[in-house]
Amino acid sequence: MMEQKQYSEARNKAIAHIGIAVSSSGKIRDFLTEKGYDLEVIEEVIEQLSEEKYVDDVRYAMKILRTRSGSKAEGRAKLRARLEANGIADDVIDDLLRRKEYSDKVTILDVISDRFPPESFSEDPKEAKKQLVKAVRYLESRGYSSSLALSSFRKIVDDVE
Repeated sequence: MMEQKQYSEARNKAIAHIGIAVSSSGKIRDFLTEKGYDLEVIEEVIEQLSEEKYVDDVRYAMKILRTRSGSKAEGRAKLRARLEANGIADDVIDDLLRRKEYSDKVTILDVISDRFPPESFSEDPKEAKKQLVKAVRYLESRGYSSSLALSSFRKIVDDVE
């Protein structure tokens, strides 16, 4: 009887917390844990809310990934950290980041083409080198390796020539 009451209360609080949006299982788990509910009750609530589509890790992750495209794209390691911080289940993260469209080699080209078009670089070799170093540092801050950044710039230059 007490567990049913706790379940009902936890479920109602979770739905109120989610509102009209969708949430991740991790965010709801953290929220209900913070409210002091038993782990068994929390897992039951999450399972029920998942069936009712209030909790959907894939949909929530895709929403995050859509915002990280084009000039805002990030490397897989950074995307993984972002998704983990948003309470997305590890198996969902693994499945999504295996997709070709989230490959570092694909997403870095989006960032470069959106953020560093060829005409943005100086004709002066010394100035262009400084701009390239700055661009590589920026790409490193987005979670890409410097070697991938440099090879991507080389590929773009080779394609232009």
